[in-house]
Amino acid sequence: MIASILAVPPLLLWLAALAVALALACGGQAYLVRRGRAAPDLAGTPSPMIGMAGTLYAVLLGFMTVVSWQHFYDSREIVTQEAAADADAWHAALALPPDRRSRVRRDVARYATVMIDREWSAMRTGAFDNQADVIVMDAIDAATSFNPANAAQSNAQSATLRELSTLHDLRQRRLSYNAAGLPWFDWLVLIAGAACIVVMSWVFGVPDPRVHMLMTAIVAVLVASTLTLLFELQFPFRGGLGISAQDWAGVVDHIRFMQQNSSPNMRM
Repeated sequence: MIASILAVPPLLLWLAALAVALALACGGQAYLVRRGRAAPDLAGTPSPMIGMAGTLYAVLLGFMTVVSWQHFYDSREIVTQEAAADADAWHAALALPPDRRSRVRRDVARYATVMIDREWSAMRTGAFDNQADVIVMDAIDAATSFNPANAAQSNAQSATLRELSTLHDLRQRRLSYNAAGLPWFDWLVLIAGAACIVVMSWVFGVPDPRVHMLMTAIVAVLVASTLTLLFELQFPFRGGLGISAQDWAGVVDHIRFMQQNSSPNMRM
């Protein structure tokens, strides 16, 4: 069900959420007015009770939004660092023996291509591509399974392994972040709080019914918009706002440029 909703374009999902929220909020208020249950505030202003409840819910909603946005931002940083580690491994292998250097460089080039062609599409459904693990382990094996003949090879071996280890660790973090959405209980609390705020806006209104309906609609729009944003941000790589593979396209372009360089050390 979550995958199906995430497949909906963000703008369309937002409009659908607004339509449902406005229908429920305004329809519920209209029903109470017809039944004579909606009581305008005697002072002509909303009751302090709904102000206090609204403040409490705003704090909760704001906190969850900040947490989700930070989660999304951290995921974007991880992708940038992971792509940089992949490119750095290409350069760090410079002083390795020719056969080892070629093997490591082929692997990191394949890794970037797999990210674009396979893993990013797999992450849309919360999965991943096992081929990426095989590629990284092959590169690590190529960098470790020989004895350095000189200091240059030893330094290159250490630098390459460091970048490959960083690459491996960042990928694990990225996959973990993509699986870590908001727990169902958090959504239950947020939706229950939204319902309470809307219901209170029905009871405590203003004398003019049109203004009262407008206030209820505004509350529904703000709450539905924020909840839709939270839903899109909770899985950084799945929804329509998901992080793209642009950084990996940059790595592929960079490696191709290096391959076209006149220096033989810049080639496989």
